[in-house]
Parts: sequence; C-alpha cells; structure tokens
Amino acid sequence: MTVTPPPPGSPSRPAIISPDAFRWTALVLVTALTTLLFFAMIRGFLISLIMAAIIAEMSRPAYRRIRAHVGGHRNIAAAITLALIIGLVIVPVLMIGTVAAEQALALPRTVVRVLDGLAQQSQTWEMPEWLPFDEDMEHVGPEVVSKVGDLVTAIARYMVGTMSAVTRGTALLFLDIFIFLYALFFFVKMEVPVMKQVLHFTALAPETQHKLADRAVSVSRATLKGVVVIGIVQGILGGIGFWVAGIEGATFWGVVMAILSIIPGLGPGLVLAVGCLYLFAAGNQVAAIGLGLWAGLVVTTIDNFLRPILVGRDTQMHDILILVSTFGGLGMFGAVGLVLGPVVAGVFVTIWTTLAEAMMANTKSTQAEDQITAPPAPASPPAPRSG
Repeated sequence: MTVTPPPPGSPSRPAIISPDAFRWTALVLVTALTTLLFFAMIRGFLISLIMAAIIAEMSRPAYRRIRAHVGGHRNIAAAITLALIIGLVIVPVLMIGTVAAEQALALPRTVVRVLDGLAQQSQTWEMPEWLPFDEDMEHVGPEVVSKVGDLVTAIARYMVGTMSAVTRGTALLFLDIFIFLYALFFFVKMEVPVMKQVLHFTALAPETQHKLADRAVSVSRATLKGVVVIGIVQGILGGIGFWVAGIEGATFWGVVMAILSIIPGLGPGLVLAVGCLYLFAAGNQVAAIGLGLWAGLVVTTIDNFLRPILVGRDTQMHDILILVSTFGGLGMFGAVGLVLGPVVAGVFVTIWTTLAEAMMANTKSTQAEDQITAPPAPASPPAPRSG
C-alpha cells in the first residue's frame, strides 16, 4: 500500500515530537527544578560547604602524612586533621573574636570619653603669633575635633550594630561551624577531591576542570598565607604596640589591622598613624614617638619581608584585583569572604582566560583550514620577450 503525498498547497501537518526528545526534555526540566529546590533548601549552608571543600583540598597534604603514620586508617587520619584545625585555627579565632567583640561594644564609651578630653584641650590650643592668620585659625581645632568625633561616633555605632547582630546569630554561627567540620571530615577523606567531582558535571574539558580546581586551591593557599598569616602577624604586632602605648581596645584594633593588611604596606599603617596622632593630641609625645618607630621599623616592614616568602607567585593576580575581591567578599560573605572573595576572583580570571585561549585557538584553526581549502592562484602569463 502506497501513501499518497498531500496535494500542493495543502496545509502541512505539525511536526510531532519524538518520544526520545520528549523524555529528554522532561528529564532536563525535572533536573533543573530539583536542582533549584535543592540549592534553595541548603542555601544557608552553601558557604560552609564551599569553605569545607577548599580547606579539605588545602589540608590534603597534611592528611596524607598523618595517614601514613597511622597505618593508612582514613578515619583516624581525618579525625586528627580535624582536631588540628580546631585547635590551631578555630579555637584561637573564636577567642580573639570574642575579646575583640567585647572591646568593640565598649568602644563608644571610650570614644566619647576621649573626644570630651580632646574637646577640652582644643579650647586652650593657641596658634603661633607669627602666623598672619592666627586669629582666623583659632576656631579650627575645636571644629576639627567635633567633626572627627561625629565620624568616629558613627563608625562606633555601626560596629555596635554589627557586633550585636553577630551576638544574636551565635546559634547560627555554631551551626555553620558544625556543618563545616562535619563536611570537612568527609571531604578530606575523598580520593577524588570534591571540587573536581563537582566540576566533572559541568561538561567542561578535563584540562579546564583541572585548571579551575588547581586555580581555586592556589588562590586559597596564597590568600591564607598572604592575608591571614601576614594579617595575624601584623595584627599581633600592632596590637602589642597599642597595648604598650596605653591605647584602649588593643585587641580590637589588632583585628582591624589584621583585616586591613590586605592593603600591602598601607592598611595597618593607617590605624597606627591614627594611634600616633591620638597620643600626640592627648599629650603623650613619648608614647607617640615610640609607637611611630614600632610601626615604621617593625609592623609595616614585616609585610615586605614575609609576603614574597609566603605568597610567591601563587595568585598571579594583580594587587588591585585581590584588594577589591577581598573587600567585596567581606561585604557579600562575611568573614569567610577573606578567602572566598579572592577564590571567586581567581576562578573568574581563569575561566575568562580559558575562554579567550579557546577562541584564539579556534580562530587559528579556522584560518588554517581556509588556507588549505583555498583554490590555488592562477598562474601568471609569461612575460613577452623583448627584441
């Protein structure tokens, strides 16, 4: 039996989707909806899981050495690695953070007392008589103190609000720490790192997957060594200087200097310079000079000594990109943004570099194919002989 084709001009029947195409479309839609629902459900713990994956990859060399010393027992090695991270990192950070939070909450009262003292002193400030505009400048001192007082008070109120929010979120903080440690225990034992397992589902080329995973680890390592380690050293040294000079809240200002150490050679120096000016204004010139010498000879120069040794060329990112990604990470992710912000920036640079390299390779391949398939140029006719 033959099928008669439809006569010309008759309306064509709509194409029917094949069962395989329908099943594939349904699978993609269900997968997308399930993925969105899953990430919406765990969005509160994503940061903890991401940080656990990063720290697990960075802790893998230590885990392997411990595993070799305990007879290859993965659970024992992972437990020891976890205990070291808790004892050497998490507990000290929580202790310092608690003291800094208490000093930050007491900061407004300290600021008010200091500003009242400076305001009283500014009433007796006199400009040198040899200045032609000494009478016009007499009111500048009290006005400067007043404006600075308004600024510092606003900053202090912001800090109090931030610390209060942290205090209210203490239960969530410990829940995040528990999720981080629980995930870290399993991530560090994986033979194939969890980051590479996740990247496997992106359908990227294997070399691109390895490049992105290595980049994330490299940037994380450089950030921890360059920002955290150097920041801790500068924060401790700066806090010691403030404590010896008699400035209240030395632990809090040490934490501030540690965070600002992401600005090489400048961040902690700004806080120390303000401390020197405060001591001068308070009439303690000896302590101000001593703090200035301590800042110039020790605190700010330690960065130039440690950064090349600890960081090297791990990041291969410009200092501006590291700076803005760290501040942006702090604003978006909180404290973990110190590490997560530069990691996102490093992956961003890597993926765009990979895309640019792929486009350039594709362009060169297309040009080579065009040259191969191009028809040969016609031969030019012979030149006529003269004579």
